[in-house]
Amino acid sequence: GMPTEPSRKRKEPEPVEDLGLGGLYDFLPPPDPENDKATAAKARKAEQASTKPKLPPTDRSRVIFLDVDGVLLPAGSVEMIYIDGVMLPVRAAKEADFSRVALQNLRSIVQQTGATIVVSSEWRRREEMRDNIRRTLTAQDIPGFQDSTPIFQPSAELIKQRLDQAIIWAERRAREIGSWLKQHKEVKAWVAIDDIDFSWADSVKVTGTPLMKHRSVLTNPKHCITEKDADEAVRILLNPPVIAPGEEADAIAAARYLTEEALAKCAGAPLM
Repeated sequence: GMPTEPSRKRKEPEPVEDLGLGGLYDFLPPPDPENDKATAAKARKAEQASTKPKLPPTDRSRVIFLDVDGVLLPAGSVEMIYIDGVMLPVRAAKEADFSRVALQNLRSIVQQTGATIVVSSEWRRREEMRDNIRRTLTAQDIPGFQDSTPIFQPSAELIKQRLDQAIIWAERRAREIGSWLKQHKEVKAWVAIDDIDFSWADSVKVTGTPLMKHRSVLTNPKHCITEKDADEAVRILLNPPVIAPGEEADAIAAARYLTEEALAKCAGAPLM
């Protein structure tokens, strides 16, 4: 067999010129720079999305009552205007107006609890504002809100007493949340994330409205939802604090004390 070796070598075909890749890659289409750019962009986007942990299935027994101003939208980022005694933004908020960090922290609450979002903010009053929130949440891969609380009138009784506007707002919001909860008996755990201090609502609580302070997270309106706020919301949703019927009076007394203190600090100026 020895002498036949070299002749076998000579018979090997010349390599085909194929972009220097050899016949192995013959089946590939020719390169398309535009397409490659799109693919790279897609891969980048997928990578960004994959850095966000996957969301669990929706748990309808857990609810986040979400305010927007001072919670997702930092105070002062959009000019506000009074309409029918309610503060509303003068224009649609752009994505850049919202706090990116607050949105990430909101997503983290949903990711850790599966809670659904119910909008309690004045933003629920107008369709274009509801769409604005939906778009903003969806862009951050947060499921859009499931529902919003009903819209009630401020308490005539409190207006008659000439109470601070913020107390009247807080009481109305608590009543709206309470009414929504009555219609949704499946809800076992809930948290209200708001820049309104719900002590003010509890201080004038009427029968039928739930106590709010122990199930709420108070945001700093400039910073919106912080990591610490998110941790507290998760704790409330996973291990709901309960005020026993016998402790209600104490909770209301504490809320009154805190409200008086806040009013004294303002020395005649409005609470908010």
